[in-house]
Amino acid sequence: MNLQLVKKAVFCALMGAFVFGVAGYSVAEAQNIRFTGFVKTDAYSDNRELVSAREGQFALFPLPERIINGEDLNENRQFNMVSIQTRVTGHISGPDAFGARTSGMIEGAFFGVTDANINTFRMRHAFVRLDWENTQLIVGQFWHPMFITQSFPEVVNFNTGVPFQAFSRNPQVRLTYKMGDISLIAAALTQRDFAGPGGSQPLRNAGIPNLHAGIQGTAGGHHFGTGVDLKTVVLENKFTESANSLAAFAFARLNFGGPSFKVYGLVGQNMTDHLMIGGLAREAVSGGKDKVYPTDIFSVWTELSSGFRGDSEGIRTEFGIFAGYTQNLGVSEDGLAPVPGSRGLAFGAAYPDTGLDYVWRVSPRAQMQSGPVRFAAEFEYTVAAYGPFNTDLTIRDSETVGNFRIQLSAYLFF
Repeated sequence: MNLQLVKKAVFCALMGAFVFGVAGYSVAEAQNIRFTGFVKTDAYSDNRELVSAREGQFALFPLPERIINGEDLNENRQFNMVSIQTRVTGHISGPDAFGARTSGMIEGAFFGVTDANINTFRMRHAFVRLDWENTQLIVGQFWHPMFITQSFPEVVNFNTGVPFQAFSRNPQVRLTYKMGDISLIAAALTQRDFAGPGGSQPLRNAGIPNLHAGIQGTAGGHHFGTGVDLKTVVLENKFTESANSLAAFAFARLNFGGPSFKVYGLVGQNMTDHLMIGGLAREAVSGGKDKVYPTDIFSVWTELSSGFRGDSEGIRTEFGIFAGYTQNLGVSEDGLAPVPGSRGLAFGAAYPDTGLDYVWRVSPRAQMQSGPVRFAAEFEYTVAAYGPFNTDLTIRDSETVGNFRIQLSAYLFF
């Protein structure tokens, strides 16, 4: 008998028993996993080429004019239909641990990670949560704290108010301490699917995570809060100096027994990783490390919603309107060049010396739901202003282009 084969067989049997034992223990101890989600199909039409993702489904703002032979090549009607938002969420609840209630989430969708792998399944959220009497700990991938889950744009378009709303999901450790109706929040985060110029590497190069601190509260059913965010990046190790970026935001959601009013404002630097405009600028230094500076932006949005209201037949309807504005405020130094990947500041060779000055949007919507099925219509008008750069990367003599999107969507919730 071959002794080596016997050893391998015994090893495989022991490993199999271990794996099945761990799996059995995990299933028994997890106690409960509940799946929810939805199937969603979007049909949308635009009258102009856009800065967008996933075949135009995730729309940001219209591209500037590109004049060749007297014609604007970007004035081109588009139509598409996709089901890539379809989503599955697993809500996990488990036994107490460390004296806390345990829970977690695994969520994915068919949005893909890039346009090249659209329709493939990707992770959105994956975290464990521990809840004590006054303290909550979240470890894993979840919304960045500048995206407020209790108060965000509930538009039909999957852009969720981008580029006016900070939008990012990040691996993180988040601690929340509750004092009655007030919550103190502290978090340390890294980047994965949402990153700035140079990808996620510049944040890793810095050797310290993105740091966040915030305070939120409730009163009479209303929700409000503010927060600050610090991010340090090193664009290229050994070749560039570090760049520090700050952001501060405030929000409020006023609830009126169904109808609601929301407002959100932000001033920030290097906000590309949140799908907002801006980024980094670079100054070449002879014989030393190049200097890198963050660009500044301002953004504000508001939304009014009737809330879903039912009739005698069980059909619920909702009407809402969203409005947003964001402005490029340039950089603190003169004579710098935008770093490629800075949204709205570096469009490539087809748009020399062209930058984004501001963007605004208005989007009314109507939705109707019966049981698990919802139909929605949204009319979104987005205007972007472009022009040549000043020395501080602000824009002069800007001219506007606009896009009108009509979107019809169907959902099946489960």
